[in-house]
Amino acid sequence: MRKIYIKEALSAGWYSFTCRPLYLLGLSLAMTALMLLTSSQYAFATALAYIVYGGFLSVLIRHFNGEKVIFDDLFSLDSRWISFAFLGIIKWVLIILGLFCLIVPGVYLMIRWIFAELLVIDQGMRPLEALRASSKMTEGIRWQLLLFLLISTALMLAGLFAFIVGILVASLVITFALIRIYRDIKEGRS
Repeated sequence: MRKIYIKEALSAGWYSFTCRPLYLLGLSLAMTALMLLTSSQYAFATALAYIVYGGFLSVLIRHFNGEKVIFDDLFSLDSRWISFAFLGIIKWVLIILGLFCLIVPGVYLMIRWIFAELLVIDQGMRPLEALRASSKMTEGIRWQLLLFLLISTALMLAGLFAFIVGILVASLVITFALIRIYRDIKEGRS
């Protein structure tokens, strides 16, 4: 039976954060400001905000891998930005539709497709290919991933009580933990 190690993933997430906490907090604030500036009710601007998030995720993956990252890396998404933007549109439209159908289908899709963005950034997959690959990766561990999402939600709520800094720290630790879980599954350690 496959198993994910949530505690170890969160510990790895905390460790990755503590390697460069001020830099990562500054990067998170910059990314949040860029996303707020580029998001709106218009699809183009929202896609642009998601592309900024893709660059941010790319930086976090590289940092987690032990690579030295700089602020300019936030804008180095290269040709993957098109796939990343389309993935965001496809994934979130379907999840929101699922949430409107009594919540459970939306949560199910969220869990199934939890690694889709990482697959686009890390392996350069196309949107539908990433959704299928993520679905395959989550087979047999979806209940554990639901537990991870519940713990992540609790951490985000705790971070919310610690004002902006707390929620930024929580989101970084959770993202690094998700990257660790993704790596473990990809390398067959789960």
